[in-house]
Amino acid sequence: MVGSAGLLHSLGWALRSALGLGHFSPVAANLQAQVLRSLATATVARGADAAVPNRVEHSASVAGDSSSERGRSPSSSDAASSSGDSGHSSSDGVFNVQFRRVVSERRAAEQGSHEGIIHIQNTFNNIILTLTDQQGFIKTYTSAGIVGFRGARRSQPVAAERAAEELARRALKLGYSTVSIRLKGPGNTKQYAVQSLAAAGLQITSLADVTPIPYNGCRLPKRRRV
Repeated sequence: MVGSAGLLHSLGWALRSALGLGHFSPVAANLQAQVLRSLATATVARGADAAVPNRVEHSASVAGDSSSERGRSPSSSDAASSSGDSGHSSSDGVFNVQFRRVVSERRAAEQGSHEGIIHIQNTFNNIILTLTDQQGFIKTYTSAGIVGFRGARRSQPVAAERAAEELARRALKLGYSTVSIRLKGPGNTKQYAVQSLAAAGLQITSLADVTPIPYNGCRLPKRRRV
């Protein structure tokens, strides 16, 4: 670029000398400017013409690569691997669930009898039975609502009996044949649940009432005005 500018400048001075024009002649200045503009235009045009084929060739190559990528169909091995992976994952999930269920039941049967704790929480509207191990980890639970009773029927003795029978069935299935019972809460349906647990085949070792009793604790709610 510097060489081209110097060459144009020298050409301008040579043109002035050949025409016999002075350094500050407007005619010489205009003539030099016209020559410089024409030479610069020709140089830019030649550079643009040289760069256009490269740009066209590059764009054509990019378009060809993208079209080939879009037109390429997945190979049979890729399709087989993807279908095989998806099929394996879905079937494997169902198999794992069934396998865990069978193993848990088999393991409980092989380990024999365990001693658990049945917590019976009784309220005026429902009864909840929970089976835990000696460390307090929950194994299973049930209630009058779970076995199908709704509304005021959940506080009836028959609801407590059905819930106790369901919990006893689950406890025996898990291998808990010996239990200790802990009663909690008001209501008189706890005794029906205990009787149903004993009749279902569970061996009861102890029976304790763990209902919390306040010693001048929180103030009771205001009595209703009826």
